[in-house]
Amino acid sequence: MYEVFLTSVVEDADFTSACSVLEGLCSMKAWESVVRVIYYQGPQRPAGLSNQTSIEKPIRKNVAPLWRELHQNLSRQSFIIQARYEVLKDRDFGETAKPMELDATPGILRWADFPDPAHGKPLLTQRKMVELWDQRALPSLLRENQHRFKGEMMEETYRFFRDEVEFSLTKQYFLHPIEGQGVVGPAVQLPAWDKLTPVDMQKRWIMQVRTHVLQDNKPDEIRKAQDKLMALRNELDGVFDFRTIDRKVHDTRIAMRQQGVQALPQKVMIGKK
Repeated sequence: MYEVFLTSVVEDADFTSACSVLEGLCSMKAWESVVRVIYYQGPQRPAGLSNQTSIEKPIRKNVAPLWRELHQNLSRQSFIIQARYEVLKDRDFGETAKPMELDATPGILRWADFPDPAHGKPLLTQRKMVELWDQRALPSLLRENQHRFKGEMMEETYRFFRDEVEFSLTKQYFLHPIEGQGVVGPAVQLPAWDKLTPVDMQKRWIMQVRTHVLQDNKPDEIRKAQDKLMALRNELDGVFDFRTIDRKVHDTRIAMRQQGVQALPQKVMIGKK
């Protein structure tokens, strides 16, 4: 599957106005969701997902090709991948909330490749991706395949849809104060919602206009998706300022360490033996 999207930034003070514009454009009220995003870092030497002990059996026929594709991609290169869980503000946060049993909770396993070069359309970002929905035991599966916990965030998103295009406004939050990020695993208890720390201190929203091409081996379909988004960009000209995003922002690859090359020390003491 290919994901193609435009990106803009919306100031917090303009959020309500932006929602009003998108409500009119899409003839619908926003669909609000909060997702707990847990990041896992692959091993230095890629090995795919060879250990399938924790994958639910039997594997559904429509899902098997996605597992195979994900394994192939993680065998050629290690990445930071996501386990995503939908949560509710009034149920899952604070001291009185029941701790999440992540292995027992269905989640989405998401992998996204390094975006393609712009090829004359710098406002568009496009990348290959795989999403596996309604999967249990994701932490165990990733741990068994040498993926280690990297960190976690919350994503608050308001979505609108028009035909096959999704318009989203997203704000990300740290679970802990920035100085307390040295955690070694997913939080057992989620803090109260009002205790979360916005990733962007100006509390801005990231707006994306995206569409997906399910058969990513058909260049004509990808071009149609690009043209559709550029037409929407023109339609929204003067309302949203879509920006060129360096594709390195979306680079989740793990650099491989070559054999025989010594790793540099993490700390270098200048002037001391």
